[in-house]
Amino acid sequence: MQLLLFVLLSALCVLRIPAVVKVRESRASWLASVFGLAALFVLGTVTPLAVIDVYLGGINVTNLLQSIFALLAIFFFNDSVRRLADVPAIRWTYYAPLLSIPIMVVGFALIENKAPTAADFIVPRMGQLATAAYSGTYMLALLFTVLRIIYMLRHKARGLYATFSAGLLVVAAACSCHLVYVTLFHFSPWHAIAQAIGSWFDRLFYAGLTITAAGWLILVLSKQFPRCRRWLPDALWLTAVRIRFGCGQSRIIPALDLLNETLENGVYKSFIMLRNHERRNPTTFPEPVQRRLGQVEAKLELAVLV
Repeated sequence: MQLLLFVLLSALCVLRIPAVVKVRESRASWLASVFGLAALFVLGTVTPLAVIDVYLGGINVTNLLQSIFALLAIFFFNDSVRRLADVPAIRWTYYAPLLSIPIMVVGFALIENKAPTAADFIVPRMGQLATAAYSGTYMLALLFTVLRIIYMLRHKARGLYATFSAGLLVVAAACSCHLVYVTLFHFSPWHAIAQAIGSWFDRLFYAGLTITAAGWLILVLSKQFPRCRRWLPDALWLTAVRIRFGCGQSRIIPALDLLNETLENGVYKSFIMLRNHERRNPTTFPEPVQRRLGQVEAKLELAVLV
């Protein structure tokens, strides 16, 4: 499940890069995917946990980093949803989750015997008050932010947006399970019941995030697919023609233009450059190329009218 989530977030991160450069509102969602990837990486999803933690002293600093990165991912996702739902930023609710980070750092520093590196770092140290404070603060901040996102989406919980709410409800259930585990284990004698409840955290948490990330990815693709279907074949064909006829300072420039421009702008730029190349040279393009250029020109004119 963690590897699937890593793949989904990687796809989101790559697909959102063009929008991040051009649209300010897209940066929060992109940062959410970046911090989500960072959290999964230090969790040992790609590189073994021991290999990462050994460079940080071998005392499970990776666990602290994973908590901070995951909290930042949810925080920026919250900001993205706030913009989507057009909800004004209320300062105390907006920044409250970030105030938990220094508390988590202090709690982690006070935990005794933090070595050796272990994936279940929290469980054997739950008897310490510092561990309960560190882990409980992290889960409380996550739960607060997730519930706030669900509340903001209450009027948009249809179609793909419903996947956000459904996935986040599962994440909220996971956070609640962990908070119950921390409370019962540390403040009651019912350790077995606490561990049974706490064992559901990983299953629910990553399942919920995977559902949310999948819905997010489908939403991004659904918005981009019609545009790609309309312009991508022309963009690729025009780039190939520019390379074939040496239209540009080098054979690499046309491909770079395709990456640096939006699809529509890339098609328009390539079309103009090919027409200018034709005017500057005595020879004309072959008939099939001329016919396809005419079709592209008609499509561009229609796009301007629309």
